[in-house]
Amino acid sequence: MKNLIFNILKLSLVVGIIYYLVSSERLNFEKLRLLLQSPAILLGTSLTLALLVVPLTAFRWWLLLRAIGLKVQIKNATLLTWIGNFFNVTLPGAVSGDLVKGFYIIRQQEEGSEKTKVFTSLIIDRFVGLFGLIVMAFVAMMLHINALIMQDNLLPLVWMISGLFIGTIFFYIIVLFPFTAEKDPFLRLFRKIPGGTFLSKIYTAFKIYEKHKKTLIYTLGISVVIQTTVAFLFYQMSSLIGIKEMSLASQLFIMPIGLITVAVPIAPGGIGVGHVAFDRLYHLFGVVGGADVFNLFVIVQLAIYLLGGIPYVLYKQQWVVKESEKSTPT
Repeated sequence: MKNLIFNILKLSLVVGIIYYLVSSERLNFEKLRLLLQSPAILLGTSLTLALLVVPLTAFRWWLLLRAIGLKVQIKNATLLTWIGNFFNVTLPGAVSGDLVKGFYIIRQQEEGSEKTKVFTSLIIDRFVGLFGLIVMAFVAMMLHINALIMQDNLLPLVWMISGLFIGTIFFYIIVLFPFTAEKDPFLRLFRKIPGGTFLSKIYTAFKIYEKHKKTLIYTLGISVVIQTTVAFLFYQMSSLIGIKEMSLASQLFIMPIGLITVAVPIAPGGIGVGHVAFDRLYHLFGVVGGADVFNLFVIVQLAIYLLGGIPYVLYKQQWVVKESEKSTPT
């Protein structure tokens, strides 16, 4: 009953947000017709998501799995990525699909102890994706920092991105620095604070990748490529609805902040929250139509990622069993 009430409240919030955006003319569903009137952009965006973004995302996760000794064929990692995207756009939050992916990978492993490794790979994959957003935003910010710091309304974003970038560097230092278990300062700290046992487990899980520096660097590079590609798609959507004031550099700077908000587990695909976030971010640049840009992107993303339902229905039993049979000693 509690879950039902909670879901009703979240749905009501989303409906309320959408109603406010439409009634205040910040969100115009008539703009969706522009997609049909511009088949080249629609086709290009769809193919980019299907043939570049999804495969690169799958390859990044496969590298993380392989680094810690989890043997998964890359085609299966790709299928699971499609299935995960399907659940990400049909269930609240951006991590729902990770649970499904983790379940299937665990089914493939012979030892139950691999469960920790599987979910560690998923958590690290999420972090690496986030770090890719932050690095991309920081580089874009530095390329035109003089123009940004001259505008008082953008200074909070400059400080936010700078702080997140420093945090990213700090995270990689912690994970990659070879502390000994007895002298690890973070383990000592966790023993002295509330919730330290839980934090210690998370920290120890992250340290699995301590000896896989190249993998973490490669996957970060892949993430930057993925996020830059998505930022370019947002730029295309902006141009489609007639927003000429938003440069590609500006899009690279603000898009990460908007997408971070999409991870809030309120509605599938960040609907509602993402609309508000992009509306406000574009407004900081003196541009109207941020909610419409996000809406166009969400519609295309939903259409493409829903295709993940096909492998889920057709292969959710067959390919898992076959993979398990392959790993059985003869």
